[in-house]
Amino acid sequence: MIRADLRTAVALFVIVAAAYGLTAWDRLLRPSPQFHFVDLAQSFLDGRLDTDTPEQPAWRTESGDPRGYRDAIRRTVDAGGWNDWAAIRTLTLRDGTVVRGVFPWAGAQDETRHLFHTLDNEERKVVIPGDLARTCGENGRSLCDRTDHYVSFPPFPGVAMIPFVAVWGYDTNDVLITVLVGALNAVLLFLFLQLLVRRGHSTRSRRDNAWLAIAFALGTAAFFASNRGEVWFSALVFGVALNVLFMMAALDLRHPILAGLFLGLGMATRTPIAFCVAFFAWQLFMPQNRWQSGRWREILVKGTLFSLPLLAVGGLLLAYNQARFGLPFEFGHSFLSGGAADRVRDHGLFSTWYLNLNLQAALVNVPRVIGDAPFVLITKHGLGLLFSTPILFLLMRPAAMPPIRRALWLAVAAAAIPGLLYQNTGWEQFAYRFAMDYLPYLIALLAVGGRPLTGRVKAVILFGVAVNLFGAITFGRMPWFYY
Repeated sequence: MIRADLRTAVALFVIVAAAYGLTAWDRLLRPSPQFHFVDLAQSFLDGRLDTDTPEQPAWRTESGDPRGYRDAIRRTVDAGGWNDWAAIRTLTLRDGTVVRGVFPWAGAQDETRHLFHTLDNEERKVVIPGDLARTCGENGRSLCDRTDHYVSFPPFPGVAMIPFVAVWGYDTNDVLITVLVGALNAVLLFLFLQLLVRRGHSTRSRRDNAWLAIAFALGTAAFFASNRGEVWFSALVFGVALNVLFMMAALDLRHPILAGLFLGLGMATRTPIAFCVAFFAWQLFMPQNRWQSGRWREILVKGTLFSLPLLAVGGLLLAYNQARFGLPFEFGHSFLSGGAADRVRDHGLFSTWYLNLNLQAALVNVPRVIGDAPFVLITKHGLGLLFSTPILFLLMRPAAMPPIRRALWLAVAAAAIPGLLYQNTGWEQFAYRFAMDYLPYLIALLAVGGRPLTGRVKAVILFGVAVNLFGAITFGRMPWFYY
């Protein structure tokens, strides 16, 4: 059985890697233009938490430049500029006071443009240049106004890329790495579905589980995300790998230390994955979906073993954020220098203000069919799950209801809620990409739900594959299909 599983796993890897590689096509020839994680890895190698890269000109070459550095900058500039880098201003005022923060209304035409919001949540009026000291710079007479840049994403993918960056520098091909990790995700999910069978949670055949793994890899947002590289998509793809490894370790509480470690690393990749702790917690406190007395020792031992690596990774993340911003729970998204700044300022990173648009993007967005070329238009907020992954309709009528369903559903709900309250729908995207944080749990629910994969169901899977193949080919290449 194990040999047969491995043969199927290898076949899945080859099929999915080929699909991702072929649709990536020319992207595979060079690193992506959004190389945040490569830059972060280089910063770590240099012993730094910040980066000068967004301020560097593409045309100037210096003797100390890492391999491929200026080429990487040119790719970013040619692709439209510096998107989603956190920027913090450090100002020295004429009275010697030093403040760090941002100008939230920098683009305003009235007096609010002078309001400076500090990292310790104070607001003061600072007029540039009149209120600044002129004691900085090599000559000691320049304005004391410095901008520090940071990668505003959780750092684990950057850590994972350190060995590659140490060898290839900024020529590290993050597209190829993302394609390979994406193909590995199909394998890991298949192995988890087989584990559900061996543990008695599912009655699926190996063939069924292979179909479900294909449904995930080629019939969801994972398809268009896995062939691109680029920071946002690489984070999602790495997050899936760590999340499925957590699911495998957490199932039946068999490997609590590994479960805590993988969940921690997933949290250090995609923050919403932290909420998937619900999958472990439900099994720990409510095995067979009911409270059982006399289990205090098991709860204490396994809960402690699970918590230790999770708290260790969490502590490192808090220290990392504290060292950069003086705020342990701030990864830098509050200080984005791009188009999100105004809505973050007005409504925060998370708010019910964003819920309506996020629900629409997550569930019900469909293509517009028009009478003239290109005949189909897709919103850049992305297609909803019910169109891009229609096999999820099967979740409404499961044929079986094993106890593990509640733990899986609880993880889905816990991981979905932060994305639905987040300041961004996922724009720009082909399909709702934030669902990748919990799609493995939905596929597992399809597996344990036991509905037969009839010819009609497989046709629905293939429809999803066709939809997402269209996205994998056109998104980022054929803008006339998107509005």
